Amino acid sequence: MSKYNSSFWYDDFDTDNIIIDNLSDVQKKSLDLYKLASSKRAISNFVNIVTNESIPVKFKERGDSYTDGKSVVIGSKIEQPKDFDVAVGLALHEGSHIKLSDFKLLNDLYNLIPTHISEGAIKKGIYTTQETIKNLWNYVEDRRIDNFVFKSAPGYRGYYRKMYDKYFNDRLIDKALLSDEFTEESLESYMFRIINLHNKNTNLSALKGLRKIYRLINLKNISRLKSSKDSLDVALEIFKVILGNLNNVNPSDEFLKEPQKGGDGEGSGDSSDDGQGSSDNTMSDEDFNDLMDSVGKSPMTGDSNDTPTGGSGMDVENLPDNFEGGKEAKDDSKSESSVKLTDKQKQLLRSKINKQKKFLDGDIQKKSITKTDSKNLNAIEESGSELKEVGKHADGYGYARTTQCIVVRKLTKSLFESELFPMTSNNYWIDENNPHAVRMTYQDEVNKGINLGTMLGKKLQVRGEDKSTIFNRQKVGKIDKRMISSLGFGNENVFQFTEIDSYKKANLHISVDASSSMGGEKWSKTMTNIVALCKAVDMISNLNVQITFRCTSKNKPYIVMAYDSRVDKFSKVKQMFPALRPSGTTPEGLCFEAIMKEFVPINNDLDSYFLNLSDGQPYFPGEGFYYGGTTAENHTNKMVKMIESMGIQTLSYFITDWEIDEDSSDARCFKRMYGKGAKMIDVTNANQITKTMNQLFLAK
Repeated sequence: MSKYNSSFWYDDFDTDNIIIDNLSDVQKKSLDLYKLASSKRAISNFVNIVTNESIPVKFKERGDSYTDGKSVVIGSKIEQPKDFDVAVGLALHEGSHIKLSDFKLLNDLYNLIPTHISEGAIKKGIYTTQETIKNLWNYVEDRRIDNFVFKSAPGYRGYYRKMYDKYFNDRLIDKALLSDEFTEESLESYMFRIINLHNKNTNLSALKGLRKIYRLINLKNISRLKSSKDSLDVALEIFKVILGNLNNVNPSDEFLKEPQKGGDGEGSGDSSDDGQGSSDNTMSDEDFNDLMDSVGKSPMTGDSNDTPTGGSGMDVENLPDNFEGGKEAKDDSKSESSVKLTDKQKQLLRSKINKQKKFLDGDIQKKSITKTDSKNLNAIEESGSELKEVGKHADGYGYARTTQCIVVRKLTKSLFESELFPMTSNNYWIDENNPHAVRMTYQDEVNKGINLGTMLGKKLQVRGEDKSTIFNRQKVGKIDKRMISSLGFGNENVFQFTEIDSYKKANLHISVDASSSMGGEKWSKTMTNIVALCKAVDMISNLNVQITFRCTSKNKPYIVMAYDSRVDKFSKVKQMFPALRPSGTTPEGLCFEAIMKEFVPINNDLDSYFLNLSDGQPYFPGEGFYYGGTTAENHTNKMVKMIESMGIQTLSYFITDWEIDEDSSDARCFKRMYGKGAKMIDVTNANQITKTMNQLFLAK
């Protein structure tokens, strides 16, 4: 069984994408924005399920603040299952705060602190009362809102445990709690001991009043706190206990001061970071590990194996009634500990404490993304783009059994204008030897298609008309008033009925090969014909059409729903189609597999057609996944048969710009993939496509 909570459903966490620069032939590493978008989508679903609210989830952008109190902010470092688990835990934690915490209290905290507490603090030499109470409130409030998730959504506890493992459960923290460190009654000592009260090694005898503080928080009954105000009231009581036991405060050791040394707070939590001591009165790491093993089961969690780096937090409902910390001392008397820290360990401990402080304050280090990446991610989300695993039906070779296809469910303006979209002039391969090979716009072809489609649409107007025929002198039906007078003469044929003759609704899905080889006249003629069909369908009420283009992008098969008459206006065709151009290779069946569920199956009220336009054999040289030759042919044929099994009538045209040879290898390959009904068509006679569809639409 996997030790990661997400491994059973999501195992592709690598958000790095390897891009080969065609000019330098050098591999470049970049963020895979589609995988990041998938991760964000999954985390958003978690947050919405747990909180039962539509709380926005967004990536941290460079230069932005870490939170706005209204949305959950996540980092882009989601490369391994452990990263994803922690990211989910943090997102749930932040989302629960947004749902349950009253942030207005923090803004008005100064006015909510009683005067006698502030004055008492000043007498003790504390001038950071507001900040200290804020940190105490953060700790209590964290326990309250995290307990909410533990009780309302127990299936998500694993993600929380991974989060606590990262920020709180650390062998060095464990060791420090068992040592004589932070045993002087200072503000810093109290804060360290308090924020680690849920650790299995907590010693309530380490400081005067710590046991009372533990009872005030009452982790086992934390659910009694119903609001942020309740948490604040507890924080104020804790602060009073601290004040009552403090020695005179030395400002140099106050908790809120940043450590002078110790790194960036990103310690691994690994015992290997603890350093090696050589002092005779310092416990070695080996001896400490033996001590940790002897602790056995944690009163907090039951099984210490759940948290290999230390004690877990938050499973407080399983605490025994008599539990009062890792040590069962009955008073506040202190005894010298045999656990000692080396100087190096003490220095590192400051870094780990600082990381805990940042967690409490919500100031968690998160890897940010650039403004450009953020814009592209938004474009991916708006377009409904996602990665689909494909190729499982292909009996290919190579070490990868499957690959991922980029599926774009809606071509939006933001995606169309982004660098992610492969079918615009900015991303089109240009033949330097033939500068006239690339057209910057196909406006003329689109205009021709509109004119042709208008004429076709007029011919198809009959599809939207109902033909009624009345049949008189019938024995059943509705009484014909004109025949009532004849009833007295024994005439029983005084009924009539009306028969309405109409066309069934029809749906046409046109899938276009948009690989680079489709360039030139082939693309020009194809563009004219598909625009004509779009225009004609736009004029008929009982017809719908979808246009998808398939090519490759970012070393992946790529298929985009460029137009759907069910949701798009025809103006989209006029605005975007002139700038479309072919790019990449020919993944054919891989793209069909990716959008199989998007096809509209036939039913009693609907005829459904699938029209495929292509100019060659399928080919996709994926990373570790080869798709070509017989493998690709057989796989494409399987996909076509699956489409036909849905009752969809398939028509395939092999687009050529050379003399048609029905016995050529390309022709035979095409028919093996698409069946004997597959047709070869010269681009000079491409109008055959619209003529064929005209016949089909008018047939009953």
